[in-house]
Amino acid sequence: MGGMKISSFFLDDAFCGKDGKGMMLSADLENGASVTVLLDSKIDEPLFYEVLMNRGGRPQTDGERVFWENGASLSVQEMLEIVQSKDV
Repeated sequence: MGGMKISSFFLDDAFCGKDGKGMMLSADLENGASVTVLLDSKIDEPLFYEVLMNRGGRPQTDGERVFWENGASLSVQEMLEIVQSKDV
């Protein structure tokens, strides 16, 4: 997946319930494509549980991944794997 850099991202929790479900992450890539993932499948991972409960800190990107102050991170490859997963 070389060359797929994140140019910007948006974390949308507008439809997020108290259980943390429904949070979306949209990443715009330098090649003009974008990836939007529902983070529900990550809720069993402690760092992402904190993110989904709004306790992970402010998200940032280094172009390779979106990461949070608590150590949670998602690379473009991991986002694509979530999109392609059947058990979301």
